[in-house]
Formats: sequence, C-alpha cells, structure tokens
Amino acid sequence: MSNKVEGLLTNTDFRRLWIGQTASQFGTQVALLGMPLVAALYLGASPMQMGLLGFAEYAPFILFGLLAGVWIDRFPRRPILVAANFFRGALLLIVPLTALTGFLNMTVLYLIAFIVGICTVFFDVAYTSFLPSIVSKEQLVNGNSKLETSKSTAQIAGPGLSGGLEQLITAPFAILFTSVSFFVSAVYIARIRKLETVVTDAKKQKNMWLEIKEGLHTVYTKPLLWGVVRCSTIFNLSWNVIFSVYVLYASQELKISASIVGIIYGTLGVGYLFGSLLTQRAVRRFGVGPTIVGSATIAASGGLLAPLAVGSELSMALIMMTGQLLFGMGVSMFSISTVSLRQVIVPDALQGRVNATFRFISWGSLPLGSLIGGMIGGTMGLRFALFAGGIGLLASACTLLFTPFLQLRMKSFHEVTLEKDVSIKS
Repeated sequence: MSNKVEGLLTNTDFRRLWIGQTASQFGTQVALLGMPLVAALYLGASPMQMGLLGFAEYAPFILFGLLAGVWIDRFPRRPILVAANFFRGALLLIVPLTALTGFLNMTVLYLIAFIVGICTVFFDVAYTSFLPSIVSKEQLVNGNSKLETSKSTAQIAGPGLSGGLEQLITAPFAILFTSVSFFVSAVYIARIRKLETVVTDAKKQKNMWLEIKEGLHTVYTKPLLWGVVRCSTIFNLSWNVIFSVYVLYASQELKISASIVGIIYGTLGVGYLFGSLLTQRAVRRFGVGPTIVGSATIAASGGLLAPLAVGSELSMALIMMTGQLLFGMGVSMFSISTVSLRQVIVPDALQGRVNATFRFISWGSLPLGSLIGGMIGGTMGLRFALFAGGIGLLASACTLLFTPFLQLRMKSFHEVTLEKDVSIKS
C-alpha cells in the first residue's frame, strides 16, 4: 500500500488535477472575501443585503443539486469540471467591467453570485466524484489530504491577497484575479488524459426521478452517511449565519481594516493546513469515527470566539484569528475524513448522486443561514447573530453522539471498506 501512496505524485493526471484545483482554490479564496468586500465597502450593503448575497450564491445547491448528481453519474466528469470553471471565470469578469462602466450594483452582484453558484454546484459534485476515477482507493486519503493542503495554502494567502488588492485597486478589480485563476484551472483539468468509465443503467436513465430517489435512499438508509449529512446541514446553516455578517461585523462594528480582515481570514487557511497534515495521524491514533466526532467539536469551538472579540484592534484580531484557526483545523479534518469515507463505501456508479444529495441537503441550508444571519444582524445586532451561529455549531457536533461513529475505531478507511456491511448497519 505504501508504494501506491508514494506513487501518487508520479500520477500525471493527479498532478494536473492538483494544479488545476490549486489555481481554482486561490481564485475562490480571493472571491470568498472579495465579493462581500465589494458589497460592504464598494456598494455600502446593509446586513440584509449581505444575507441576500449569500442566499443568491448558495440557492443553486437547493435548486440544481440533485439534478447535477444525475448528470454527473450519466456523463464523464472531466468535461463538466472544465466547462464549470470556464464559465465561472467568464462570469466574474462582469464584476470589474460593470464597476468600470458604472453599472455595478447589488442586483448585478446577486445575479452573478447566483449563476456562478450554479457552476459551482456542478463543479463541486463532479470534483468529489472524479478523484476515485484517477487514483486507487488506498490513495484516496492521501489524495484528499494533498488537495486539502492546496486549499489550505490558498486560504492562508487568498484572503490576505484579497484584502491587499482591495486597498490597492478596490474590491471589484481584485475579482480579476479570481477570473484568471478559473481559466488556468480549466486548462489544466482539460489536459487530464485518463478516460473515465461511466457505469449506467439504461432502464434507470429513462427516469431521472428514479435516479434521484436512489441517491436519496442510499444516504438516508446508511447511518454513517446520514449522520454526516445531519451534522453538516446544521453546521453549514449555523456557519452561514456567522459568515453572512462576519465581514460587516469586522469592518463596521469592530472597525478593523480590510487588510487585517484579510489576515484574519488567512488564519482560517493555516487551520486548514494543520488539519490536512494531522488527519491521517489522528485516524491512525484514534480511529476513523472518533476523528470525525473530534474534528467537528474543534471546529464548533472556534466558531464561538468571534463574538467575544473585545479590546484594541490587535486583541480583537487575535481572538478572531484563534477562532478561525480552530475552525479551519476542525473543518479540514472533518472534510477529509468524511469525504474519504464516502468515496470508499459508495459504489462509483452512485458517487455523483450521493455527493449531490450531500450537497443538496447540507449545502442547501447555506442560503437559509445567510437569510437568518442577515435578519438577526439587522434586527438584534451583528454580535448577537454571531453568538446564535456559534451555538448552532456546537449543536451540530452534538448530533454525532447519536451515531455509530464513536464505535468506528478502524485505523484506516480501507478497513471500513472491508467491513462496510458491519460498520454501516451498526
């Protein structure tokens, strides 16, 4: 097994996916902070408008998530990845162009966020389903860890870059970096040579709803999968209650500069990096299940620190950075562990639909969280909204105590594959 894992870097297709994903992640991280900065600093958005922006970005996961899963299981995934990134790059060019011509407003920003969100739905579902096509099952955790490391690096540098670009050339023009990165990503992923084997059932293909039902049924009837979905749904809703007003809270209520906000967000990436490096060790030391439960708890504890930020700009920034560090580390470990588990125990023919079901349910709560965060922030205050979101994060971690995860003490995901009937039904 070790030879296979070490040979991952000699896999040309994996390297191209890795480079493409890295470029995409850098662009995504600049946009993650850049779009709210455009709204908050360039357009002077209210808390409710910030919530609506988040709603527009994540609503496609509800509207198109299950449909995306069916398409991704029917067709090769590489062309979908290439097309999604190409269109995301083209759409984001509209932000600086409309700013340059004086036509940029919140309505334009909502529309761009919504259409880019549709592309993101297809990219994310196809991306998670594509990795098992180019690496072996024994390499999945290592592959996911390397991809997560790229994401972590982007999250360290991206927000700081976004904040710096905002001060140098204003937020709308910082989005140009994101656009170019998506084009670079599309080029590298297009160069992947391995042909995918699409396993389809001609009879089921005639009935899209039957295919969707099969994905939903697989997730709902497997306690391990359903436990992750339930936790992730509450977690994502709660986090977006926080995130929808986080930039507004930092920049307007705490009066922290855009460059410092960028550094705070960069600490999230440091946490992701630590998490990506620690996941395999944690699984070997504590087992698959306890690692998943522990990582969710670490992430939740970090979410409660932002509303506790008081004192000077430096002390407030340090408190928020600590929260981001813990949150990023926990989320990274949870993501690597649960995605690897899903990729191992779910048949390839169901990967797209199962991943889409996860996105539909768990990411479908994100737009609701954005609206709730905007409403609470606008009526009861931004700090209160952050407290409410933090309590929700803790509640999500507690739901894992009512699942089989604490009894799932195998030291590798490959062991879960060998014992999947026992572990899923336990």
